[in-house]
Amino acid sequence: MIKIQKSLHVTFLGAIATIILVACAPANQTTTPPDTASPPPQQTTELPAGVSIPGVNNVGEINFRTTSIGAQGFFDGVNGSNAARIEVSGTEPINVYGWAILAHKGRPADNVIITYGDNNAVVAVAPVNVERPDVAKVLNNSAFANSGWNINLDASSLPEGVVVLKAWAYDSEAREATQLTTTREVAIAR
Repeated sequence: MIKIQKSLHVTFLGAIATIILVACAPANQTTTPPDTASPPPQQTTELPAGVSIPGVNNVGEINFRTTSIGAQGFFDGVNGSNAARIEVSGTEPINVYGWAILAHKGRPADNVIITYGDNNAVVAVAPVNVERPDVAKVLNNSAFANSGWNINLDASSLPEGVVVLKAWAYDSEAREATQLTTTREVAIAR
């Protein structure tokens, strides 16, 4: 009974903290609630060259979830902007960043998986190790102090035109990736 109460308490606190962090986000930052009516599209199974997910041979081994049962986080921005859509050069690296935790485990996510498109094609896997004292403070948990992630994407690995990027908090024990709050559209010009 105590374990269930503690789990519910952590989940409740995590939900409250996410609401606070979203409410404190800059005014031009928008959020898109996850689609809970339908399952996510089938993912492509191969990992791109140079991208690896520890313990995983292909993306099909991962359960991608659009609704949270314990992972939380935020896809903060692209190239220093928190706009929902940003134009980028197809020849320059694209910097994406945010924060990700596994609330039900009381620790940062193992990695963040970056995908694009309806089939959630994997573009990159970011380590979760960037200092985020703001997240630790709002969630009142010092274990979340290094819950930030930040990675440069190779623009040439993305198709030309408008691409919707998604970020997923990855739990390696469960082989589960949960979509973070917000997506980012990048308009790639070559």
